[in-house]
Amino acid sequence: MKKIPENPVALTVAEAKQWLIQNESVCVFDIRPAQSFETGFITGATTICSEDKIADCLTALQLQNKPVILVTDAAVEERLQLLHEQGYQVIGYLNGGMNAWNTLNEPIDLMIAVEAGELVMDIKFDEQLILIDVRSEKAFEAEHLAHSANIPFAELNDPAGMANFEDFQNIYVYGENGYRGITACSLIKKEGIHNLRHLQGGWPEIKAMPNVFELIKPSAKTDDTSKN
Repeated sequence: MKKIPENPVALTVAEAKQWLIQNESVCVFDIRPAQSFETGFITGATTICSEDKIADCLTALQLQNKPVILVTDAAVEERLQLLHEQGYQVIGYLNGGMNAWNTLNEPIDLMIAVEAGELVMDIKFDEQLILIDVRSEKAFEAEHLAHSANIPFAELNDPAGMANFEDFQNIYVYGENGYRGITACSLIKKEGIHNLRHLQGGWPEIKAMPNVFELIKPSAKTDDTSKN
């Protein structure tokens, strides 16, 4: 692999592609508004919503051992600095962002969103539906959607966690907020799993409809002692 520049540089589309072709370990971090990912992002990119807590998300990703190319539509210097502070090796940023990529008709991937009302109907009628909760194990144990499985966000970089997914399954993902689910979907897509949908609004949308969704909580502890 070419030597990583001492300071991040502006990359043309051709230069960015060359880095990606020559070294599979290079990551693309796409930091843009959530709605942007529904219209397209670079195939294989890790999407991070600018509305999310970006620093927390970068910490949880645990990808500091991989060189990074940044894609963003705003605050380039600020986000480069944030990546540096998080310990990431930054090659550079895509000059012109996704506009430059799209102008050359380069391959893109899409993010499919569903609203809470759609999820309710799909749960009722889709026999191939799989629910994935990417909140922490602690949050999941405290309360979760019935029939969902927990793959904590910080563990999504482990391919073994996705080994049991099948092509025929329709996978729905929700996280602690509507943004973290989008990043989770991009990580799952990197493992070759593309039949994905993320829940707009995430867990708060589920909690807002307790009479519609079946929620599971730990059984209340009972006192086994009895009075004579």
